[in-house]
Amino acid sequence: MRKPNVKAVPGVAGVHKTKSKTTPQRAARRGAAAERAAPREAAHSRAYAVLKEAVLAGNFRPGEVVTLRSLARQLAVGEMPVREALRRLTSEGAFEALPNRSARVPTLNRRQVEQILELRGYLEGKAAALAARNITLVQIEQLRAVQNGIEKSVDNGDSRTHTALNMAFHFEIYRIADNPVLIPLIQTLWLRMAPLVASIVPLLTAKPAAFRRVASENHERLLAAFQARDPAGAEDAMHRDLLALTKIPGYWDSLELTPD
Repeated sequence: MRKPNVKAVPGVAGVHKTKSKTTPQRAARRGAAAERAAPREAAHSRAYAVLKEAVLAGNFRPGEVVTLRSLARQLAVGEMPVREALRRLTSEGAFEALPNRSARVPTLNRRQVEQILELRGYLEGKAAALAARNITLVQIEQLRAVQNGIEKSVDNGDSRTHTALNMAFHFEIYRIADNPVLIPLIQTLWLRMAPLVASIVPLLTAKPAAFRRVASENHERLLAAFQARDPAGAEDAMHRDLLALTKIPGYWDSLELTPD
């Protein structure tokens, strides 16, 4: 009889270890497990991306309570991927965990909003300055095309399209800045502010002249600074843009804030 292929375990008398081999059956099982895991990971990533985009687009209001079931229905994915997406976004400050498989959009007071705007001014201003050094003429023209869409959406009173294009305009600048550390920090602050910004849409649509000025004036300054390769000018224009809404009469009263 042929002896089994065994190997002694060093330092342990009388104990042997059978040499492990990868059989076709074992390889098939591993492949099947990987195939099962891939769709789960894809579903989790999709749920996270879609839910994050919905928050950034202003689809939720401050203090709004959401449930796993309602989000799963809204996103057309299973509850398990939604639970993981909600957990991640809660850790990023977009939601607060509640019992009974639910979560709430955080509310902010005025001091917190002012602190977030201050941080955004610093981070997004630096990103604009970096973008002014990196930007190409083609990228300037692409931003110009987005800005034309922003102005058209304002003329049409289409606040949803304006919100989406404004976010696209800003994050294209941050992408051009080419500092991967900055973008997630900026996104986190946008996640905190987006529900509040959505709550002032009625104020903006009721003041079309002010709405158009906010949508155009400082974006034009940014484009001019990019054209001139002027980092300081781009940083200043971004600061002005982030504070422009606060200059509209009724801004603070229209926000759904908690008492200080």
